Amino acid sequence: MPEARTRERDPVAKRARITAAALRLFEVQGYAETTIDQIAVAAGVGRRTVFHHFPSKEAILVDQLVVRREVAATRLAERPATEPPLVSLHAVLRDLCEQGYDRNLLAQIRAVIATEQRSVAEQVSLGGGAFLKTAIEILAARSDPRWSSLEIHAVALMAMSWFTTATHLYLTEGRPSLLACFDEIVATCAQAAAALTPTTPQVHR
Repeated sequence: MPEARTRERDPVAKRARITAAALRLFEVQGYAETTIDQIAVAAGVGRRTVFHHFPSKEAILVDQLVVRREVAATRLAERPATEPPLVSLHAVLRDLCEQGYDRNLLAQIRAVIATEQRSVAEQVSLGGGAFLKTAIEILAARSDPRWSSLEIHAVALMAMSWFTTATHLYLTEGRPSLLACFDEIVATCAQAAAALTPTTPQVHR
């Protein structure tokens, strides 16, 4: 059928079809019980095609984190240029915690980390590093010139540490809410920083 042939020529559509089929199978029968062959059949592609797009099953899950971080980067770029970088990052990352991740997806990632912790944790960490680099570039390009490169790097690292710590706690300690983890960490850091304020030199603008 012409529509099927057109779809097969589109690598983006094919990748999306593989991802959708895999996530559906993971949810219905579990990650461990799902095989690459089953994913291929459900997606209507060959086994080699699945491996062409994803080197492993866990790569399909990790890819979903990457996609959502790309959306977060786009939203960061859309924030007002006059907004302080830390405020922008907090808003975007909090929204990512609240709405960016489907609970079923996070549950699957949590289950995978429990059995293949090192490989998946490393991939998640690499993804976080890539987002940090992108965020710094976005903030540097759109921020008020009064914000120095040092300040942008510092606040970006701090905000990203909130998110990565929240994600780590949620995925490894069975916390009930990613957003609650994020808010708790931000509040803890704010309280700790407040204790330094009286003796910390002010940054003059």
